[in-house]
Formats: sequence, C-alpha cells, structure tokens
Amino acid sequence: MLFVTVGTEQYQFDALMKWIELLRKYQLITEEVVIQYGSSTFFPNGARVYQVLPEQEFQKLIDCANLIVGHCGEGTAQLLEGLDKPYVLVPRSHRFREHVDDHQMEMADAFEQRGIAIARSPADLAKFVKLSQTAEVNTGQVEETQLCQYLQEHYQPQKMMLVCSSGGHFKYMQSLKPFWEQCSDRAWVTFRTGTTETEIEDDRRYWAHSPTNRNLPNLIRNLGLAFSVVRRQRPELILSTGAGVAVPFLLAAKWFCKSQVIFVESKTRLKNISLSARILKKLGALDLLVVRSEAIADIYPQSVYIPITDENAVNQEKDFKQASIALFGDVALISTPEELQFVTARDFLKDFQTLCNADDSLAKVIVDMSRTRFMDSAGLGVLINCLKLATTYGTELVLWSVNDAVISLLAATSLSNVFAIEPASQTFRTSESNQKIQGKKVNPIDAFLYKLQKVLNKVPVVRLLVIPLKFLYPAIDIDPSIDLHPSVRNPVKRLIDIVGGLVGLFFTALFFIPIAIAIGSESKGGILFGQNRCGLLSKPFRIWKFRSMVKNAEELKNKVQNQVDADKPSQDTTNNKFFKNENDPRVTKTGKFLRKTSLDEFPQFWNVLVGDMSLVGTRPPTFNEISAYELEMEYQDEKFTEWNRLDVKPGMTGMWQVNGRSSVRSFAEVVNFDIEYRKNWSVWYDLQLILKTIVVLFDRKNKAV
Repeated sequence: MLFVTVGTEQYQFDALMKWIELLRKYQLITEEVVIQYGSSTFFPNGARVYQVLPEQEFQKLIDCANLIVGHCGEGTAQLLEGLDKPYVLVPRSHRFREHVDDHQMEMADAFEQRGIAIARSPADLAKFVKLSQTAEVNTGQVEETQLCQYLQEHYQPQKMMLVCSSGGHFKYMQSLKPFWEQCSDRAWVTFRTGTTETEIEDDRRYWAHSPTNRNLPNLIRNLGLAFSVVRRQRPELILSTGAGVAVPFLLAAKWFCKSQVIFVESKTRLKNISLSARILKKLGALDLLVVRSEAIADIYPQSVYIPITDENAVNQEKDFKQASIALFGDVALISTPEELQFVTARDFLKDFQTLCNADDSLAKVIVDMSRTRFMDSAGLGVLINCLKLATTYGTELVLWSVNDAVISLLAATSLSNVFAIEPASQTFRTSESNQKIQGKKVNPIDAFLYKLQKVLNKVPVVRLLVIPLKFLYPAIDIDPSIDLHPSVRNPVKRLIDIVGGLVGLFFTALFFIPIAIAIGSESKGGILFGQNRCGLLSKPFRIWKFRSMVKNAEELKNKVQNQVDADKPSQDTTNNKFFKNENDPRVTKTGKFLRKTSLDEFPQFWNVLVGDMSLVGTRPPTFNEISAYELEMEYQDEKFTEWNRLDVKPGMTGMWQVNGRSSVRSFAEVVNFDIEYRKNWSVWYDLQLILKTIVVLFDRKNKAV
C-alpha cells in the first residue's frame, strides 16, 4: 500500500495528487493508494482519501504502508525521519500556489545532501517506487549525539521544562532524550495526541491549545496557560525544539522566573531562523539559540552551530535519480541528462536504441526531461531520432516534465506540435542549484523582451505589436535561458541583415521584370520558386528563388545522377544529405545564367529581411537532408555533429560559398565549412565573408550549380 500524507495546511497540493493519478494511469504504480489530502481539491481516481485522520488511524496506515509519500513540511519531515519505512518527500512550490514561500524547496536541497529521498517530478516518484520494490532503501535516521553532548557539557539544571508542539517537533525533542532525561524534575508542555499521551511518562504534563497557526483565540488561551504553568513550576531551564506554541511559555519563563532559555531551531531551517526564533531573539528572551545550518550561523554569529550528522546515511540521489532507465512492464521510463548536446545526446540515443531493440515490445516510452536545463540542435536531433525510432517499433513516445525554456525552443521550431507532452507532468520543481545555473545565462534585455512578447500575445489587439518586435529581434520568442549561438541574438548582425535585405530587395525589384520575361519565355511555370527549408534549430521556413529549372523539376530529380561523392556511393549518395549535378538537365538556359551570376538567389533578401535567414550563415538544408542526419558522425575534433549546423541561422552566403562553391562535392565538406563558421563567427568575420562573396561572383571560373 502507498500512503500519501500532505499535512493539514490550508494550501492545496493538487500537483502531487495529479502525479499519483498520472503514475496510476501509466501503470507505474499498481498497488492501493491511501491519501490524507489536507486542503487539496483534486483526488486520484480509485484512491482512498481522508482529509484528516485520527492519530491512531494515521499510525495504522504508516505501519501498513510499503512506501510513504509526504511533503517537505517541518513536522512531516521530522515525523517520518527515522521510521523503519521507506519514504520520499515532495516539496511544495510557491510557483504553483502550494505555499506562501519556497521554504520547502530550500529544505529539499539540504535533505538531498543528507541522503533523504526527494522527488521533484512524477518520474522521480516513479523511480523511487521502483527502487523501494527492488532494493533496500535508506530511511535517513539521524542521531543527535553531538547536540546532546554540547547541552550536557554546558547545562546541568535541577528543574527543567520541555516545550514543543506534536508530530515532528515532539519527535525532535525525543531525540534529545540523552540530555533531558538526566534531570528528573521536569515538566512537559505540548499538544495532546495519542503519541504524546503514550510516550510522555512524566506526571507533570500540560496540554497546550491547538491549532495555533493564525488562530487568535488559541494564542490568547496559551498565553494564559503559560503564565499559570510557569508560575507553578518555576523552571531553572526551559528547552524548546521550535513551533509557535513555545513563544508565550519561553517569554513567561524568562520574564518572571529568570529561567535559562534554550531554543533549538528546526533542522529544516537552512537560510534564516523561524518567526518564533526571531520574536524571541528580538525580545531578548534567548540564552542559547542552536542552529543546524552554517548559512544561518553566519547571519547570527552569537548562535551555536551544531551540524546535522548522519554517519549511516546513503546518498539516495545516486540510487534512484541517477538511474537513467526504469522498466514497468511494457512501459519504460528513460531520463535525459542535464545538458542534451552532442556527446550526451549521442549516449542518450544509444540507450534509447537499446531500449527499443529489446526482445519485449514496449507499449510506451516516457522521456523524462525534468533534469534537462539546456539543449542545442543535437538535442533536438536526438528527440527527432527517438520519435522516428519509436514510430518504427509501434511504440508511443511521450515527453514528461519539459521546462519552459525547452518548450519555447520546441515551439519556435514548430516541434511542439510533433511531440506529445504530458500536461500533468509539467508541475515539476527544479532544484535551487539548477535555477541558479540557469539564471547566470540570462541577459536582462533578452529576458525583458521575452516576457514582453508573452504579455503582449495575451491581449487580442495589442499582440500586433509583437510583429515589429519580432522583425527587429527574431529570437524574441525563444526563452533567454536557452544558450543560443551568439550570432542569433546579436543586434549588430541583425542590423546588417535589415540594411542588406532592404538594399538587396531594391536591386531585386530593378531586375525583376527582365528576369521574369526571360524565365517565362523559356519555360512554363511561376517566376519564383519556393521550397521548405530548415532554419535555425530546424525551424521550417519557405525559401524563395527565381526559378532556374523546368516546372516539374522535383518530380524529375530521381532521374538525375547525384554527383556528390560519386566515387563513394556508400556515403552521401545513399542517404540524400546533399545533392548536386554540374550539368543538371532540369536547369534551363536562363537558369544557368541566373545561377552563374547568383541572381536566382536575390529573392532570398526577403527571407533575410523577415528574419528567417541572414546575409551570412550556414547552408540552408532541406527536410529530406536533415532526416538523414546522424549523431554518430563527428566533425572538428569530435566536438560537433551534423545537427550543430542548425545552431546558426542559415545565410545567403557563407564559408561554402567562398571556398570552392560548386567544386564542393562532399557533404562532410559542407558540414566542416558550416561548423568552422559557427566556431569563428564575429561581426567582422561576416563582413569579410560578404566582401569575399562579391569577389567570387566576378570570378570567371565560377560555375555555380
């Protein structure tokens, strides 16, 4: 049985509930699910749900559960810690209105370092379920030996009072038993539950009024109880392990009995102390503040920092999150790496091929992308290859937990309509360290423009303003955290393209009528020829040229010999990555003149002006060409693949134009030229290539084909 508990906070945790339903839908979990849902409003189909459970019933479910799923609340985390049960915690996120702040996200980072299992995505949860079924899982029990030794060395009171709330805070106090059990004259103040009634053996115990969170009547009642209890007991030392219920008792003891006050901050506080500790410190009520985070100790140098020690903890991050593949019957789950580019993309493709080539046929393959924060054209290439491979085997492929940056990239390249993305998986929560890494790459201007276009696109009429913005800045709709090639977002390069495009279209208009007459008089068909090509990161666009071939040229292509590496037919000829024929019979006489002078390419100045192309860039491939691209082929010292040509916007001219042009007969040469441009790009480099192109056009040996 799987037991899910999310506390009784007033914030919903519908995302986790939808994760559970998603795992049941894909049959990644098949056991019975029991849920204590708190304030959630969505419940998984077929699950037993309870809003609040009596403590005895709660404990019975804990005992019966094979696995416990909880949220990163302080009480829940401390309650589950040390249980002889495997458990995994899911942090609430402010982004999805699951909490008032991101304190639980901070806690999750620290818990992972201690070896406690944290699920940030439904795939994480599924892999942990798989691990709990097949291996022994560390429960993360922590002994407080160092803290108890410190307290024993510095405090030896005759009378003591222990103050805490129930649940995890009470369990925290229990872990300090080696210290407080040495004082036999002691009293307790806590909430009344089945656990506290059973485990507190001392006669003097006082039940505080609960709940206290945003409950003014109970706060007043506890204040009265504090004065009554403190006056009666007059403790020499009062010890608390946190929670708001402790504040009135600690203040009363300090002000009226001059007691020594020790406040042990929660182990889940990592960046700053709790509100209770801040109030007590501000009022001068604390003799000792114990913190468990080095960052907090730096802020409050007068506190005592005692680190959390866990000699037996095993880093479960390596146990289940690093597992790239998990099998659940005829459903496979495979995770992408943090950076999906070239080498990592190639390794991922090999894993995917191995998965699909297995003897047992798979009904579904889930690609979990929750960890992927960066992807280039090689990453896009591997996703496309995986989709084609899955289609070949009749396997459904679905993407889970795709971050906003990658989604914007898929949308900009029109691939978001090709891949199935599971909506219920999109509420995954990125670790704080990952967010910081992403944040370092974002240019403020790029971020502002990206957010601006998203806002404008939501307003019916105002969205028209996006058109001039996209004209000036074509990459405006790609998330700025995507680390594109610097040429893509360079404003000077775009300015050169706009000026060059306007000048080029002026000359195109001058030549249009005589060229149109020449083309029309020789052969039937349109004056302009349009063809779908792959632009930046495989984004489709329609390239325009003056027609230089007969009307049905595409239909006759199979009858024309491909002269690309004709002496090596096993390479490029068979995969159609590149096509050339010096004496192509489909080319008209007018077409030969247009190609010789490059006048046939003048309409492409329109592509440059609208931002689909650049004056200088890589050779724009067709979709038939990229369908044959491979990740195994390596170029330029094994750092790039054929897909990396698409990292740069295609150009009217480029390295291939000024280095042999029609003499290029190998696809490898084209790729090496394009990657060399990608590596050496600068604005000055573009200007040099433009000048070289003009020189080439006036070369008598130029035989463009």
